[in-house]
Amino acid sequence: MAAPPSSPTAVLEALAHALSPDTNLRKAAGDQLASWAILPGYYHHLVQAVEARHHVPPDIRQQAAIQLKNGVDRYWRRGAVHAISPAEKDQIRPRLIALVDESDRVVAKNLALAVGKVARLDYGTEWDFPHTLLASVRDGFAHPDPSTGRLILNRALLFLHAAIKQLSSNRMPKGRALMLRLADILFAPLRQLHAEILQQAVQRIHAEGLTPPASTGESSVPQIDEMECALLAFKSLRYLLLYGYGDPSARDEPKDFFRSGVTTLSSLLAVRQQLLSTSPPTHSTPRLEYLTKHVLLYGKMYRALNAHNAGQFAAMDVALQLEEVYFQVVRDAAQDVVAQVQDSPLAPYPTRLVVQALLLLKSLLGDWDGSSGLAIPPGFVQQFAELLITRLLPLGQDDLDKWSDDPEEWMNEEEAERWEFELRPCAEYVLRALLSAFRDELGPSIAGLLQQVSAPQDMAGLLLKEAVYTAIGRSPSDLQASINFKDWLENVLAPECAGEDSAYRLIRRRIAWLLGNWVGEDLAASSRSLIYQLLVHLLSRNPSTDPAIRLTAARSLARCDTWDFDQGAFVPLLPRAIEEIVQLLGEVELSDSRMRLNQTLGVVIDRVGQHISPFAPQLADILATLWASTQENHFQTSILVTFTKLAEALGEQSQGLHAQACPIIQLSIDPQQPSHVYLQEDGLELWQVLLRRSSVLSSDMLRLVPALVALLASGTDALPRCLAIFESYLLLDAPKVLELCAADFFAAIRTFIEGLALESLKVVLHALNTVFQSAPPQCWAAALDASGWFDVTVKIISAKDTSALITTKYLCAVARIILAGPEAFHHLVAASAARTGVSPDAIIDALVSQYVDRLDNMSQGGQRKLAALALAYLAPTTSAVVLGRLTDLVSLWSSVLALTEESEGGDAELYQNGEADDAGYAMPDDYQSDVEVDYTETLETARRAALASRDPIRTHPLKATIGAKLSEAQALNGGAEAFSATWLARVDPLLVEELVQRLEGRLSG
Repeated sequence: MAAPPSSPTAVLEALAHALSPDTNLRKAAGDQLASWAILPGYYHHLVQAVEARHHVPPDIRQQAAIQLKNGVDRYWRRGAVHAISPAEKDQIRPRLIALVDESDRVVAKNLALAVGKVARLDYGTEWDFPHTLLASVRDGFAHPDPSTGRLILNRALLFLHAAIKQLSSNRMPKGRALMLRLADILFAPLRQLHAEILQQAVQRIHAEGLTPPASTGESSVPQIDEMECALLAFKSLRYLLLYGYGDPSARDEPKDFFRSGVTTLSSLLAVRQQLLSTSPPTHSTPRLEYLTKHVLLYGKMYRALNAHNAGQFAAMDVALQLEEVYFQVVRDAAQDVVAQVQDSPLAPYPTRLVVQALLLLKSLLGDWDGSSGLAIPPGFVQQFAELLITRLLPLGQDDLDKWSDDPEEWMNEEEAERWEFELRPCAEYVLRALLSAFRDELGPSIAGLLQQVSAPQDMAGLLLKEAVYTAIGRSPSDLQASINFKDWLENVLAPECAGEDSAYRLIRRRIAWLLGNWVGEDLAASSRSLIYQLLVHLLSRNPSTDPAIRLTAARSLARCDTWDFDQGAFVPLLPRAIEEIVQLLGEVELSDSRMRLNQTLGVVIDRVGQHISPFAPQLADILATLWASTQENHFQTSILVTFTKLAEALGEQSQGLHAQACPIIQLSIDPQQPSHVYLQEDGLELWQVLLRRSSVLSSDMLRLVPALVALLASGTDALPRCLAIFESYLLLDAPKVLELCAADFFAAIRTFIEGLALESLKVVLHALNTVFQSAPPQCWAAALDASGWFDVTVKIISAKDTSALITTKYLCAVARIILAGPEAFHHLVAASAARTGVSPDAIIDALVSQYVDRLDNMSQGGQRKLAALALAYLAPTTSAVVLGRLTDLVSLWSSVLALTEESEGGDAELYQNGEADDAGYAMPDDYQSDVEVDYTETLETARRAALASRDPIRTHPLKATIGAKLSEAQALNGGAEAFSATWLARVDPLLVEELVQRLEGRLSG
């Protein structure tokens, strides 16, 4: 371990080297500081460096403060590895808050962050900081030197705010109790301080304007504005009000502050407007920024309390006053949006302020449900909605310029969710809420506006018409009762879509957007058909469209993915739609545009089904090209999803997609590719969909088998789907697949088979049973033996602590091996015996005992028949280990025969439900995980049905099989008389008679 720093000088040298332009020196210093960070005494030296403001260069002091803040963040917690010692903490705490006269802003900010972290961890147990900092606040406020006083006041408030903010984030009961204690100590003095400082700040602003005079002299004390101090005090008050009281409306102090804030806010807004109008600054100043932030912070406080607890907010009884204040802001800003609203503190109405006002009005009016507690004046809602539509929704010149300069980029901006930050999207969002809450009042008003804008005479009229269309498009369900959409669509929108007037392009783009929003409503079939036609027309290259219109139409086409999609009406438009989407895909440059177009393509494919087949080769090539052209994971995922939809739509014809799809699958599942984390699930789904619809095993698919086995060996969460895919391979051509990968497959299974939970084990054994059923033993027996799987299986079956359910699952798998080939089974037993040192007879005896003992745990008819068949297949032998158990075998066979009446072919209804975990039936309820279930009819459905139809459980009559195998046993043991004398004589005659009667059909049930 490195030695602690020998002196403050060593620490200062390392800090200086950490700022060196020499890379090697900087790295060595960084390593040295990192090694000291976990050693005692280091943070004491850092505090010394920060304190030595007259002897240490500013950049080194800043670096020391940063290192101190980082160390406190990592190592101050008591239980942290390499935690700072209690003694060192005791030295550091008082020295931190003693630095309230720190002049360097970077140092002060990092010290504040450190103070906040220490306060969160130590307040209430080891550190009582509030009184100390509050004393510093008072000292700063009363200091004889105003500059020094404002500096101390600012830093003390900065430290207090950092501490209160950190403590407010602890919402546990202890944290809430500490915040209540803080509020009791700090709220009243901070409120009084805030009022006094704010008054001084406003007086200074009136005297000096928004641009303070340049400082004179060579004072080392930075100029601190009172408005910044007032802002810091208000930030702390806001946290205390929101998180320091269980119910601030029930306490006089916070309630009075909250309510008086409305008057203060109005005053600050008036001061700001007056100064900006009479003596506007040429550039933003800190004073103006602090004033603007103060105004915004009031709104933030009001919104926070209303969102946190609407009941407490209502009890404050300020909603009506706030509505008046903020509606005045919106109304004044809307008088000239272009001139007055910008994203700048210099603007008379900064965008953030107007957006905040709109969102507050939305919540005050009852959000989405119309449950406002306000006594809304008559006509106010109509006035507000009209203001939104006529003033705030129309496109501005900057929108039109962006449209002309880069329609693709502008379209992507239009698609983004920006309502919390930008004015026009926020106005749309609020209008939608307003229409939802007051549809009965506003529906007729919107319909009236629609009539007023029917024949615009100039560009302003067109922009207003576009805004009205926006309002109608945002709230189709709320306006259905007020607007005859069918009539409007046929008589107005359709002719406007067909027009060629270039000025009307903004109307046509908005119609393309509007149709996408209305298509999901309860429309007449003719209206839906006309919408498809109009969207494909606007998607196409013709005199009615431009790139923005076509991109909008493509996006709206994706919204036609409704439950009542009219395939018959859309299919005639399909060639044109596909041609235009593909052409757009080749023209756009931004990945967001390509992804949206690809999603539209996926919707079209999904909805038209096999009608897409003429375009499939072209689409597969397009998707492969798109994949090759991008490294963006979200777009690659979108391509995989579209490819999957194409495969599903093509059904049996999807075999033709393998050449393009398989390289994409290979890359999406490759663990060596960082992107596989995002792409693997969708890549596996595409793989599975293609295999299930394949008619033969293509060479492209065969080349993916090693990658599949490698995934199996990794034992990831994708194991169930990987095993389902492997089964799909087996059902296509099991011998060829096993020839390629049997050894690796069984070796992979062997690595994780032990310790699997029951549900996971079912999935694995289901795949193994499919191997045993779909290929002869010569394809898999040697590889199974080499893997050691059989050894593990015998061990698990024989273990006393193995659950009955798990034991039965393994017994059924072993039964599958026996039925596939008794010779292979005996070879596995012999090889396992040689490896484990247990005799073959002992292994067989243990297995037979388990079949007999666990029969009652086999609740399904197919499982019991499987066990009975397996034991019948073991009967033709001269081995005493099997024949010596005839009493148990005869009893078991009789018991199983008594349970059902089979057909002549060996099938029975009892065997046809819920057997696939062991019996392998191709029925949906047979499977053990959702990814294995094929909910649609595919070629694999038929292959599974064929496999099930060959299953011995359904093809081997149990009576005939037991009789035949007993006859073989008699022949091997000297004939019927010798067999009876040697072996059957040991069995209770009544048991033998019962079995004989059942085998001859003279006894049932």
